[in-house]
Amino acid sequence: MRKVLIAGASGFIGRALIERLLATYDVEIIALSRNQKISHHPRVIWKRCDLFSLKDIVEASVGCDTAYYLVHSMLPSASLSQGTFYDFDLIMADNMVRAARINSLKHIIYLGGMIPPGVELSWHLKSRLEVETTFRKSEFRTTVLRAGLIIGPEGSSFTILQRLIERLPLMICPDWTKTLSQPVALRDVTTVLSKILNDEKVQGQIYDLGGPQIVTYQDLISKASAQIRKTRTLYTLNIIPLSISRFWVSLITGMPKNLVYPLVLSLKHEMLAQSSHQWPYLPDLQTSLEEALHEALVKHDPSKFIGHIPVQKDVRSIQRLVLPPGRNAEWVANEYFNWLPTFFSTLVKVNVEGLTCTFYLVDPKIKILILRKSLEISTPDRQMLYVVGGLLSAKQDRGRLEFREVLDRRYVMAALHEFRPALPWYIYRYTQALVHIFVMKAFGEHLKWHIISQKKVVA
Repeated sequence: MRKVLIAGASGFIGRALIERLLATYDVEIIALSRNQKISHHPRVIWKRCDLFSLKDIVEASVGCDTAYYLVHSMLPSASLSQGTFYDFDLIMADNMVRAARINSLKHIIYLGGMIPPGVELSWHLKSRLEVETTFRKSEFRTTVLRAGLIIGPEGSSFTILQRLIERLPLMICPDWTKTLSQPVALRDVTTVLSKILNDEKVQGQIYDLGGPQIVTYQDLISKASAQIRKTRTLYTLNIIPLSISRFWVSLITGMPKNLVYPLVLSLKHEMLAQSSHQWPYLPDLQTSLEEALHEALVKHDPSKFIGHIPVQKDVRSIQRLVLPPGRNAEWVANEYFNWLPTFFSTLVKVNVEGLTCTFYLVDPKIKILILRKSLEISTPDRQMLYVVGGLLSAKQDRGRLEFREVLDRRYVMAALHEFRPALPWYIYRYTQALVHIFVMKAFGEHLKWHIISQKKVVA
């Protein structure tokens, strides 16, 4: 039986897609989730998978020929997440490509966001484009679907809209609420996702998914209000800046600002399907806006949206560093070991011996952190350094620092994953955690100095 992988299977789109695939094809579905789930269907196997772990994805995707990638990372993935959601997204997408290469997957289907042409994109949309680029520049067949607002129960964007309607009888609307958009029904999105699995004629292309109606966000609010029989009065005030809008939306809806802020900053762009990226089977996208809203509103309790809640005191910290031309991740890891002893030269010092880097406090016997490079797992484009001890480190299961190349070797990501500190949590957050950020920024400046030095030599 054919195996299909779904990354992001526990989300509202993933769950709906599982139902559609089971009803349409005789396939076995490997459904990935951050938390272990119990399967209630013989052809669905739920696997707990941390998408920041290449090892997890490789083990989960064995035997699959197609992967659906429905993942977006705007909510924290650890108790302390240092870095930007777009860097988190980029690492997970890169892991998916590396796992696909190891397990010889044939096809990746990615659901991203609409990309308005000819405008300066928000980081929310830039991130979608970076993930798309990561997949399309790989050696695998990649099909990209770009969608704006997907109308379906428990979707984060739709939950924001629903909570605003429920809680505000009078709305003072900023100018962006007059922006045009083309919402699409969840059922239509899953129809398209399902059809791509077996229809080779549509594979390997980019498609915009938009519903049959073009509306402003004010129109959408009015139509949704009518569905739940609530009268809402809207007034437009053009002088409200986006920075105030996003704070206000987060406050009223109670949704995390990590989620709301990037979404609101993208609303200034028109989200309209482009004729150059038209889905060839137009009847698949004909569910009316009113019908989509009715299905979503009658089935969904907006108070149920929770998002991922980390269950242990762990740390994820990711920084994007410029990779000097002609260098690779292996060189960066070696340069990091060479640079550390010169950077730490007073109270805290560093000793490097072979594959081991030891941070100590004044006396070499007072070891506060120990990193060890793994030659077995490391490759020239991805270097792995494991946290193996020190007074500042609690017992580690998978705590690690990695350097990996991304986006055609333009950048190297310095990523600390699943680190568990020994210090009390509050003290750690305002001491050791800040020092780590400071050190990585300084190392990033060091790499930039290498680029400048190279240019001087060429000149």
